[in-house]
Amino acid sequence: MRICLIAPIPPFRGGIAKYCYSLAQELEKRHDLLLLSFSRQYPRLLYGGKSQTDPSVDRNSIEGKFNDLSYEIDSVNPFSWFRTARKISDFKPEAVIFPWWVAFWAPMYLYLLRFLRRKRIRAIFLCINVFEHEDSYLKKILTKLVLGRVGYVIVHSGQEKSEILEFNPAAKVLKHPLPLFNYDTCRGKKHDGDLHLLFFGFIRPYKGLDILLKAVAMLKERNFRLRVAGEFWDDKGKYLELIDSLDIADRVEIMDGYISEEEMCACFEWSDLVVLPYLRSKTSGIISTAYGFGKPVLASNVGGFSEVVRDGVTGKLVAADYPQSLADGIEWFMDNRGVNFAGNIAEFASKNMSWESLAEIIEEMIQGTVR
Repeated sequence: MRICLIAPIPPFRGGIAKYCYSLAQELEKRHDLLLLSFSRQYPRLLYGGKSQTDPSVDRNSIEGKFNDLSYEIDSVNPFSWFRTARKISDFKPEAVIFPWWVAFWAPMYLYLLRFLRRKRIRAIFLCINVFEHEDSYLKKILTKLVLGRVGYVIVHSGQEKSEILEFNPAAKVLKHPLPLFNYDTCRGKKHDGDLHLLFFGFIRPYKGLDILLKAVAMLKERNFRLRVAGEFWDDKGKYLELIDSLDIADRVEIMDGYISEEEMCACFEWSDLVVLPYLRSKTSGIISTAYGFGKPVLASNVGGFSEVVRDGVTGKLVAADYPQSLADGIEWFMDNRGVNFAGNIAEFASKNMSWESLAEIIEEMIQGTVR
């Protein structure tokens, strides 16, 4: 098949770029792929004023893995949208795949969707999130404006499937868990017998780091350490003040700033347990990353987490926004370290979280064999 994927890939930073890159690699193996990436995803202000790219990534190495790749889309420059449309027209794909997670792209996507309808080219949307985590009335309107015009959608949780069908009941919507993220750039060393907890990713209010810190304070008599690794998109000072007031500075390590892939590998290899004390979410690439390292997760029972966390098997689910519940979950892992989490995760992920099966769903949508 001839397929076009419009998506950010490295050297853009973050889990979504890694997601799109992994999908692009799978599609490149199976089909004739036109991969259109970005020169600019969005204005710097929308990315917390931080750099959007990873300077350690070798762009030439990335480009060498694809037959037809360009970094030319500027989300704030309509002239680049016109050039993108011409590239798609010249390529004559059977379908164009769009990742969706941010409403800022709505004007660009609406233009491209109109163009594809005229050319009778199928559009498939991959909803990493249907609605943004930090949502607003305007963002909801823009989301519905775009996704309400789409006939084929892939989501990563049952909750998001229901959300799509509420405002676009005619759409063909299929659910597939976020596939596994695999990293082979490093392997960690063995460590002491303490339980190592990892909180990883951008620090934002909805991720519940304060809840985790309060849970840590309830377990001062137990042997464990917590590493918080990621950029603060929230007030760092309030967390440092909380750590001091709870008297847990000796248990908590802060790695503030962008975490390179090598550093990220070291963090996950160091960890025994990855903790997601989120107040709300639908899906998370952190779970897929943790599973890629064979690490269990302790997560709040929110959104679609229960669809990928098998309680007591690949991890544990606890009540959200409740430090005592999180502390009980940490203690459960301390008392059940003999469970073969890595083996359980490998078995579950091989059946449910592969890039191959996601590509197969895309192929079914293009071929029109989805019921």
